[in-house]
Amino acid sequence: MSPCPPIIGICVLLIAIGNTTVASEEAMSLFSQGIKELNAGELDAALETFRQVTTTAPDFADAHYHMGLAYYQKAEFRKAIEAFTQTLKRLPRDIDALIKLGLASHKAGDTDATGRVAKRAFYEQAVKAYQTALEIQPHNVEALNNLGLAYKELGRFDDAVAAYQEGLTLSPELPQLHANLATARDLQIGIYSLAAHRHYQVGARAKRAGRTEAAIAAWKQAIAESPKYLQVYPQLAALYFQRSEYELAIRTYLSAIALVSEGELSHPAGTADLFYNLGNSYLSVQQLASAISAYQRAVDINPEMVSAWANMATALLEMEQFDLAIAACQSALKPHTTAPSLGESSRVSPSELSIIEFTLKTAQELKAGKYTMQAYRVWRSGVAAGNRGDTLTALKLWKQASTLSPRYATAHENLAWTYFNLKRFDDAIQACQTVQTIRPSPQVAQLMAFASELKAGKYPFKAYQLWEQGRRASAAGNMEAAVELLSQAIAAGPEFAAAYNTLAWLYADKLGTNLAEAEKLARRAYELAPDATHIYDTLGWILYKQGRYTEALNAFEQALVHTPNNAEYLYHASLAAMENGQPAQALKYLTQAIAQDKRLIQKARTQSEFDAIRFTSAFRALVP
Repeated sequence: MSPCPPIIGICVLLIAIGNTTVASEEAMSLFSQGIKELNAGELDAALETFRQVTTTAPDFADAHYHMGLAYYQKAEFRKAIEAFTQTLKRLPRDIDALIKLGLASHKAGDTDATGRVAKRAFYEQAVKAYQTALEIQPHNVEALNNLGLAYKELGRFDDAVAAYQEGLTLSPELPQLHANLATARDLQIGIYSLAAHRHYQVGARAKRAGRTEAAIAAWKQAIAESPKYLQVYPQLAALYFQRSEYELAIRTYLSAIALVSEGELSHPAGTADLFYNLGNSYLSVQQLASAISAYQRAVDINPEMVSAWANMATALLEMEQFDLAIAACQSALKPHTTAPSLGESSRVSPSELSIIEFTLKTAQELKAGKYTMQAYRVWRSGVAAGNRGDTLTALKLWKQASTLSPRYATAHENLAWTYFNLKRFDDAIQACQTVQTIRPSPQVAQLMAFASELKAGKYPFKAYQLWEQGRRASAAGNMEAAVELLSQAIAAGPEFAAAYNTLAWLYADKLGTNLAEAEKLARRAYELAPDATHIYDTLGWILYKQGRYTEALNAFEQALVHTPNNAEYLYHASLAAMENGQPAQALKYLTQAIAQDKRLIQKARTQSEFDAIRFTSAFRALVP
């Protein structure tokens, strides 16, 4: 656990701590100017202005105080000390000035002073300032926390622990106090030395500044000084991993795990995380058996560690242990597929879910012999090339994968998208047709429709690009940009049904506004693409939002004629049937929807439309 910095309450604002009544109008005007300059970050200009104020009005305490703030921000801590000292000569009981004096003194000890004696003098000055503040205001948590930090630098660990404990009686939830208390206790019992801790702090500052070499050097010094300083190891290992120095990362994680196994530490790091990160390091150098072993240790400690299960599945897949890979994926999905209690959300993020489901599908398909492991590895090399922006190499590798395994749907799908983006629409259509014969997909069907429409010149490719940008903006929650981009897509391609439909859905579902306009857009989309089933659902949802439940139900049922097993259409139909006074029909649709997607159980639990049947035995059997 890294120590937290002092609680710094610098506020670059006019705070009337001085007796400004003695100042002239000219001094007050200059002081206001200095405040503006300080707030604007013009530190040198502010300092010159405050100097002019203190020359004409030497007892203007506010000017001395703000001069101290400016010097502090410039990291000129000795000058800041002098300015705060001048403030306290005029206002000896001012808490803010005392705490800022303590901060400046502490910083001077950290950075300005050379030699042990000089550093101690500054830390002792900080202690004295905080103690004076606490004599005036005994319950000041900021002063207590910062006093503990100064005591720590002086090696007075018992006093530091006492200061933090007193602070926690006043603010028991303050994370800085908990972190600093943990560090003080480690130092108190000698897990690591103060010198090692200072090296660790130097490394942490270097890492924040992006100076990884300096961070590594400092952390290696910390470990050399105190080999049992556990908190340093994961930080150092993570930097090695970021630099692709995987063997060093592995050795460092193993050292941390060895320390944890000794059981001598006051607050060991998350052991499951150590094993998980060790597994990632092994996986990066294709030491698959070792990676699987590390992930297994992680999930033994934390069975709900989704990322460890998922990465274990990836390693097992690489070792062609398909049954075990499938089981690992199922364990990863367990927190998602197990119906959570009321109000509890899934612990699997959408991105994690997508990756796990893909790994699961791949393992199942490889086990079933739908394509070979060789084809899968060639396909994966194509993905790596595509991620590097090497489209031609990716295309070549995906062609090779599809030749090795002609029924490899994913490879054909990648080809389809690549051809589409290269505007090779005939090739894209052919690849889509191949996918649909192997593994039909609504997304591929839509891509094929786009390719056909673009080939026929129904709208320009620019319209499609604007639509795609608008769709992504909507997914990212940037609705204003999404509306603008989709409107531009319609303007660029007046015959582009998808642009009308997506904008209509955005108005109805995401924004809940412009429902009359949304209906017009959806009906225009239907005119342009009467066979597009999802447009029926969009229109139905708009009608539902308008309270036109009979019409909405009819629209959803039209969609279901073409796509009877679509969970979303079934769920929407169940809502419309409830509002239309048809609870039996609603329950029928809801049963079918949940059979297609168990995640809808959680949604139905909180859907107010089902309140009328919520406590019936039929509903409770379906939604426990």
